[in-house]
Amino acid sequence: MPFNKLILLYVILLASCTPKKQKPAITWLYGYRQVEKINGRVKKLADRYFTYSFNSKGDIIKIENFQNSSDTTTYNTVYNESGKKTESIGLYFDIGKKIKEVYKYDKNDRPIKCINDANDPSTDTDRFIYDKVGNLTEHQQYFEKKPLWIFKYRYFYNKNAVCIGVEQSMTTWRDNFKTPAKDTTRYIVFDSKNNWLKAVNFLNDTITRKITYY
Repeated sequence: MPFNKLILLYVILLASCTPKKQKPAITWLYGYRQVEKINGRVKKLADRYFTYSFNSKGDIIKIENFQNSSDTTTYNTVYNESGKKTESIGLYFDIGKKIKEVYKYDKNDRPIKCINDANDPSTDTDRFIYDKVGNLTEHQQYFEKKPLWIFKYRYFYNKNAVCIGVEQSMTTWRDNFKTPAKDTTRYIVFDSKNNWLKAVNFLNDTITRKITYY
């Protein structure tokens, strides 16, 4: 075998044996018009009001309300032929009426839109915007195709690049989105994956939650 072909074969074999660098696992926590990025493959997350359950793919499958056991939303995530998420369909009952809530994804598997009632999509729609590393930076709430509220987020990190808090800035259509109202939440206890388990909000209330993983 010629030397140059031997070198080419060696390079191909070396590339095939070199392990590919895997991106850190991320689980998207969403529901009730909120979105949060969480590190790791989450199995269950419980806060003071809800329990969120996920399958091994990281898809949310159920949200249960602690205060009202009948207030449960079940989700089914749809994939395309390439294995990419396209939408997640949630079903729940509101005063006896069956509501279909739909989250849409971008090419990076991030939820970018929420249709709060797919039977009447002109009413409430939420849109989510992210930065280059996948942090939620803006949340827009629409009614009848017009913006009502815009939330913007600024994150704080410690010297180890762990997120230790977030500032939320909200503007409204009432003053043409000119006067922001700001509040800050500080994260004070973390688990081994650097997800917060205890936080203090702008009202000085303490918030706790428990996370289990696959």
